[in-house]
Amino acid sequence: MRTCVIGAGPSGLAASKVLASRNVPFDCFEAGSRIGGLWRYGNDNGMSGVYASLHANISKESMSFSSLAMPGSYPVFPHHSKVLAYLEDYAASFGLHRHITLGTEVTSVRPLDDGGWEVVRRPRGGPDAEVTAQRYTAVLVANGHHWAPRLPDPAVPGAEDFEGLAVHSHDYRVPDPYAGRRVLVIGMGNSACEIAAEVSRSAARTFLSARRPAHVFPKMLLGRPADHLAWSPLAGLPRFVKGPAMALLLRLTRGAPAHYGLPRPVRGPLAAHPSTSDELLVQLARGAITPKPGVSSFGRDTAAFTDGSREAVDAVVYATGYSILFPFLDPAVFAAPDGRTELFLRTVPPRLPGLYFMGLAQPAGAAFPLLEPQADWVADLITGTVAPPSPQAMERAIDRERRRQGRTYVSSYRHGIEIDVRSYRKALRRELRAGRRRARGVVPPRPAGAPPAPAADAV
Repeated sequence: MRTCVIGAGPSGLAASKVLASRNVPFDCFEAGSRIGGLWRYGNDNGMSGVYASLHANISKESMSFSSLAMPGSYPVFPHHSKVLAYLEDYAASFGLHRHITLGTEVTSVRPLDDGGWEVVRRPRGGPDAEVTAQRYTAVLVANGHHWAPRLPDPAVPGAEDFEGLAVHSHDYRVPDPYAGRRVLVIGMGNSACEIAAEVSRSAARTFLSARRPAHVFPKMLLGRPADHLAWSPLAGLPRFVKGPAMALLLRLTRGAPAHYGLPRPVRGPLAAHPSTSDELLVQLARGAITPKPGVSSFGRDTAAFTDGSREAVDAVVYATGYSILFPFLDPAVFAAPDGRTELFLRTVPPRLPGLYFMGLAQPAGAAFPLLEPQADWVADLITGTVAPPSPQAMERAIDRERRRQGRTYVSSYRHGIEIDVRSYRKALRRELRAGRRRARGVVPPRPAGAPPAPAADAV
């Protein structure tokens, strides 16, 4: 009865903390030589895309785990080095290091015919490293979803002919290589906004290309961090009221997108994951950044856009997001095509008992506060304190959520795991109560021929 945790970033640390506090035997394997995941600048596991100047775009209060607040001395939006120091303090405070094996890569996870999972691992360092296989009752996958760069698919015509510097934002570290150059940043997420703003200070020209217009949120609204709105009375309003209210608030505090040369977004501000940047808005207003629509083609030193314009370009930064990958799982066992996961409450694959996923619920704000409650539920499932719904009931709940999400968010890879944080926490609490009743056997049996009982809502 032993559990395997894959990864020692925020999700893996939260899972390890909960399992340790519940005396559930487990091992945690981390490919890097230190903990911290993507928050470790220059992580030698090759998975961190943190750049030198990066600060959290979520406030310290919203980024804190349930059981340990970030220090009060931290600034509102801490530098990545402070977030890493917080994760190290979290691991030390709960004695997690003794459970974590560093420098160890999990290469295979496969279900066994008689139950349980075989986990194959090796010391990081090459294919000739000694391989170890071990059987586990349960596996918690916590390898993150911001480490596998995703480029436009299909590729932009002519991209292979472009002779300038071209990198994904995962490999961007400092603005120095872009000084004096004509730089094109492709994307409209947080990384695209912040990188474009940073390089525009020293670049000859900076272009920001987005296929679809997006709302850009300032980091502070009404004198408070914008992410605090997730817990304000506004967040409890019905969505058809909350959306227009947020649009009005943005109009009053930030002004119309046209003031910055940005096109007006087609959908409301809650239909997409928020892009948050104060400096981008300032640099747009200064004319240091030129907004552009989607790229239609590249030349040797040019980029053409869907509005028919063409610009001379020396360097391209693809801030086009990340793929959700599990390199240790056979895609026939589990995969996330198009960025969507077939997981009940973003955690449980209905027909793979003993396999769980951490951190694949992406809220508009920080995911940290959700991780320990998610891990608590997984620990309850592992120990039998709660029982899950039937596979058929979980699949129906997943299907309902897929339809609900299609009505709520922009249809794109980026929004495949997007959630509303309040709805998710409510659904998780409801499922915990139902799971305890199932485990106690107090759920009355359904009469013969009766329709199936409704599954707990998933989000």
